[in-house]
Amino acid sequence: MKAAKNFIVYIAASAFLVACGSDKQTAQKLDPTTKDYFEVKNGSIYVFSEVGDTSISSVYTSEGYINTQANTDIENNEILTYSLVSAGKATYSIRCESGGAQFKDRIALITMQNDSTIIGPVVFNSGGNFSTGVNNIVDSAVYYPTYTINGRVFNDVVRVKPKNNIKYIEVFYAKNIGLIGRKEKNNKFYYLKRERIIK
Repeated sequence: MKAAKNFIVYIAASAFLVACGSDKQTAQKLDPTTKDYFEVKNGSIYVFSEVGDTSISSVYTSEGYINTQANTDIENNEILTYSLVSAGKATYSIRCESGGAQFKDRIALITMQNDSTIIGPVVFNSGGNFSTGVNNIVDSAVYYPTYTINGRVFNDVVRVKPKNNIKYIEVFYAKNIGLIGRKEKNNKFYYLKRERIIK
């Protein structure tokens, strides 16, 4: 009888654990156009210059590339992230998170300098249509087939203009490159002079 009771307790506990077990959610993948714009592997090289003084350049290397599924039991979102790093300079990280079939991918520029972390601007993408979010009438994201910065022509450019970001007036991204320009609150405009991208 004791063995039967123990067996019943074991079956009940097993059933409870199975019922409470985390079910994996359907994987939400990044839109292919998000990867077209932002996937940059480790070892890529970016050389930025300031429009007002093109004789000075800063060389950045991409590091910390991660592309994985996160929160498999809750959202199962695809996350893609990497950082552009240069000794003694601010670090610029790109973080992309899938939004699935119903929502747009979220792409954030995260700037780390000294002990400060600045989030944004944030842009959303669905099927190559970039925006700054629902009901956001302050910020803007505009697509250009070509865009010229200091004499250099870039293809498939998204210009993001955040209204209240504490660091940026404008940020520019280009397909197959990622970050190509940033105009800061001090009115300095840094643009991509040359690059070697690893996809």
